[in-house]
Amino acid sequence: MLTLSQDVKGGKGSADALFINKIPVPEPGEAQALVKIKAFGLNRMDILQREGNYPVPPQAPSTMGVEFSGTIEKLGRNPEVGFKLGDEVFGLAYGGTLQYFG
Repeated sequence: MLTLSQDVKGGKGSADALFINKIPVPEPGEAQALVKIKAFGLNRMDILQREGNYPVPPQAPSTMGVEFSGTIEKLGRNPEVGFKLGDEVFGLAYGGTLQYFG
């Protein structure tokens, strides 16, 4: 299955460089969850990242967006205790919340 993802032409640039890209839906790692995003926030860090002025951690996806809320769609093989499919969650991620699949 593919997801619609925000991306930046050339890897960095102005807001005019933003476009929608199709990428594979990510698989959750060992203790991760795949969250169907209901809402996300864009903040200063996202703008700086888009402009190429914010170094992201090596494990961060190229898709921007760190603040999110949504519903757990899939869990990794060893999920954190207390989380289950269908739970409504919110939080901060390394990035990648500006996506849509459905």
